[in-house]
Amino acid sequence: MPYNKKPKMILFDVGGTLFSGGNFSAAKGFDALLKYAKSAENISGEKLEKLWTEYYEGTGKLKSVAGKPLDIPLSAVIKYATMNAGIEINLPMTEQEEIFDRFNSSRTVIDGVPQLLEAIHSLGIRTAVISNNAMSGESLALAIKHWLPGADMEFCLTSADLLFCKPDKMLFEAAASFAHLSPAECWYCGDGRIPDVDGARNAGMIPVLLDTKSPHPLEMRTDGGNGEYMAVNHWNVFTEYLKTL
Repeated sequence: MPYNKKPKMILFDVGGTLFSGGNFSAAKGFDALLKYAKSAENISGEKLEKLWTEYYEGTGKLKSVAGKPLDIPLSAVIKYATMNAGIEINLPMTEQEEIFDRFNSSRTVIDGVPQLLEAIHSLGIRTAVISNNAMSGESLALAIKHWLPGADMEFCLTSADLLFCKPDKMLFEAAASFAHLSPAECWYCGDGRIPDVDGARNAGMIPVLLDTKSPHPLEMRTDGGNGEYMAVNHWNVFTEYLKTL
């Protein structure tokens, strides 16, 4: 059983795993960015949102030659909207992405996450992030630091960094190699069975699923036909499990 040995690193998904979010509004994100813009008279977040929509309607859903979904970096969309509006934002792109992300919706830290991260670090286990996210890994790291100052992730790897999205094993393999670990030495925590559980175990990582609707605090599942995985209904349950290793 792979779950009876303490991992060397635990990697996390973001949305639904570390944070929950409210309704998305590109206009609100752009309104926040406009505070740092040169010559932005008569330019509003709503106008930039229309350019945002125009960009996505033009690109559609990108796919690789093999038909796998590809992510469009947020930086490309921000540049398209601001340049077409004739404005310049006086910030590095990593900060532009973080500000846009911070103000385009609300964020709430998932219950039990701070305690889980504190326990993981006290056990000497390293932490990092793999996320299907349009932000770059550097920008996502800034965002996590804002909402979770004590997170102390070693690195963040996003689908925008590599273009490929979870469950493609490319992201998981790249993260393990970057950490100088084998995938089997890494556990991956997420809230989606296909992108997170299947993606992690197809790359050789040990998956842990957060299923808040489960009546069972902790159970081992075999659905999906690809092998056993752990599911918990609250991060506090996983925290206590880790302490037993």
